[in-house]
Amino acid sequence: MSVDNQIVREWRDIHQHRLVSPVVARSLFDYLDTLPWGMSRLRWDQVESVTVPFSDGDPQPAWVEKFTDTPIGGHGYITVAYAPGQEALVGATDEVLADVDLLYVGSPSARYFCGAEIVDDSLILAVEDFAEFSDEGVTVHLPRN
Repeated sequence: MSVDNQIVREWRDIHQHRLVSPVVARSLFDYLDTLPWGMSRLRWDQVESVTVPFSDGDPQPAWVEKFTDTPIGGHGYITVAYAPGQEALVGATDEVLADVDLLYVGSPSARYFCGAEIVDDSLILAVEDFAEFSDEGVTVHLPRN
């Protein structure tokens, strides 16, 4: 799975976005490496979080609204990371959440994305405001203040 996947390319054709270098995307993976891991995903039982499960037909607008009061929902943009060493995609938060299943279609396991802001045309990642996409839904990290 990558920004070059056919479905992701089609999404990119109709949504404003930017691609970011693997070096920039790596900062999310470096942060994730500081957290407790199981075999192939974070150990959410050891990390403060909230899960927004999928229902039939989700993600839908009402499902996307559930993120409004979460750390990731407070950002104007989301950085969709695919793997260390690969480009990442940055899009508007509501558009990415509405299509998160398409942006990660065919992914063999959990995938991670984080909040971002664009200030003076510079991208600022908020790696601590991240979430995990899986078949069950999205689990959002709740960093301790």
